[in-house]
Amino acid sequence: MSKIAIVAGEASGDLIASQLMQDLKRYNKNISFIGVGGPKMERQGLNSFFEFSILSIMGVVDVIKNIRTLLSARKKLIAYLLEEKPSIFIGIDAPDFNLYVEKKLKANGVRVFHLVSPSVWAWRKNRIHYIKKVMHHLFCVFPHEPEIYGDINHSASFVGHSLAAKIPLNPNVKNSRKLLKIQSKRKIIGLMPGSRQHEVRYLLDVMLEAAKLINMKIDCEFLISASNTLNSEKIKTALKTYQIKNIKLIIGRSHDLINASDILICASGTTTLEAALFKKPMVVTYKATWIEFQLYKLLRLTKFISLPNILLNNDIVPEILQDKLSPQILADKSLEIIQDDEYRTKIKNEFTILHRSLRRDTSRLIYKELKPFLK
Repeated sequence: MSKIAIVAGEASGDLIASQLMQDLKRYNKNISFIGVGGPKMERQGLNSFFEFSILSIMGVVDVIKNIRTLLSARKKLIAYLLEEKPSIFIGIDAPDFNLYVEKKLKANGVRVFHLVSPSVWAWRKNRIHYIKKVMHHLFCVFPHEPEIYGDINHSASFVGHSLAAKIPLNPNVKNSRKLLKIQSKRKIIGLMPGSRQHEVRYLLDVMLEAAKLINMKIDCEFLISASNTLNSEKIKTALKTYQIKNIKLIIGRSHDLINASDILICASGTTTLEAALFKKPMVVTYKATWIEFQLYKLLRLTKFISLPNILLNNDIVPEILQDKLSPQILADKSLEIIQDDEYRTKIKNEFTILHRSLRRDTSRLIYKELKPFLK
């Protein structure tokens, strides 16, 4: 039996890893998994070494507050994995946590792979030299990335994005609305304040205030996403305060929420790519502490923050960030998009091109690289 260690953080990593686990078991039934992951990975048979929400901590301030917990968890995980002696380690994103784990395992003879390149093309490019040291091979999800690593002779390959393979080119909106029990023919606006506590803290209230303003202008319905139980409780509490009648809380099922919506107001991150793959117009938001945002502006290498804009190299998606973020601006921009048929058609065409460029048989390409090291 080949033992694969796999570690993912936050909801997007859990989704990507669970799909990979499912496919790898289909290609090779002689595989077992250990490591850290969320509910989707656990449904594929993983017994998570610790609660994976620990890895969802974001922002300098929150990381400092929880540094002892993070370092302790990492130290215990490394000791556990070295004792278990897996054939392969696969780090799924979460570079600030995973790269150090990979360094230790590689030094002890474990074959180390990493899926989802750190955004070296967006900020902190010099990390590529450390990345080369700590892993044997990097699986890139965007086509421009292998060339960056090729410049330093690091083994890297473009495997496509698993979400692009999973999400249909022409998603069935009616099916998602049926699954979510939505019978209304009104405009559906999806609110996605993020999966991390940091994001929900900064974005939930401004999104709900924007929803109240939108309600005053058009007849619509809102769906709001909660990725886990903790976030759902925070959202339920906030909904009691704002008393928005035409809003429905969706726990999990984020893809159905995205697909069912006519437009999304969402936190910057993987959700923006998911929205693009579902061909949805969106308004992207981001907010952090003042010092965190200044650091981000200082270190970033791209003029955009959302993945659709970065990948298309075009400000096709509105980004409302930091001090410019307000309920009124969010509401106004959302209403503008809802009323602009030409823009929505353009978005659909651009996102279809993007979807095709990222669509590969991702899991099979990954398995091809792993196979020589499996029993």
